[in-house]
Amino acid sequence: MSEPWQIIEALLFASPESVSSRRLANATNLAPSEVEACIQKLNRDYEGHGRSFQIRKLAGGWQMVTLPRFAPWIARLLQRKGRGRLSTAALETLAVIAHRQPINKPDIDQARGIESSYILSSLLERGIIRIKGRDKRAGHPYVYVTTSKFLEFFGLDSLNELPDLEEPSVKEADILPIEEGDETGQAEEHREESAGEEVNQDALAAIGYRIEKAKSKQKSKRKEASHGESNEPP
Repeated sequence: MSEPWQIIEALLFASPESVSSRRLANATNLAPSEVEACIQKLNRDYEGHGRSFQIRKLAGGWQMVTLPRFAPWIARLLQRKGRGRLSTAALETLAVIAHRQPINKPDIDQARGIESSYILSSLLERGIIRIKGRDKRAGHPYVYVTTSKFLEFFGLDSLNELPDLEEPSVKEADILPIEEGDETGQAEEHREESAGEEVNQDALAAIGYRIEKAKSKQKSKRKEASHGESNEPP
């Protein structure tokens, strides 16, 4: 007879996406607290036996993932297959959306300083972003938000883990629901911007320029503070 932790392990191993504690509980007739106890046991066993993977909380659920130190080899494998790569322009656009969502297209274009139609279509096709509705304001532009796949893609449990979140570009009260089929048609509506140069997989750890920019600012501040101390008279 299978142990509960073995069943949980099998379910997570078979799932291509994160699975919530409630879904796992429903599938196994366990309480959510029992599910999480099984996951804790599995992670202890994985660590104790030096396994290359663990179970992490991602996008509000649980998912089996490899340890960060194996990223170079995995990136090399995925690059050969042409998967998991985003262009510099796509990362930049995604960073703008992630930090200011819900956000309409004119505000995305203004933040980037360039037209973003092709990039938005590409991100929609990947399922990393979705159309939430249309802005009530002039022109009724589409309003974009990230999806749970975005959280999984970047190894996040929730958007609260992102640094320097800004005020939403569009208020919830100003978003009009979209009609059926409208979102699908949008992906074919814009095809004029070049995709840009592909970047390495390790760029995913930063979610574009914003996080990297924040890190460089912190380093500069530390250097300035250190320089100021060294120049103080004894």
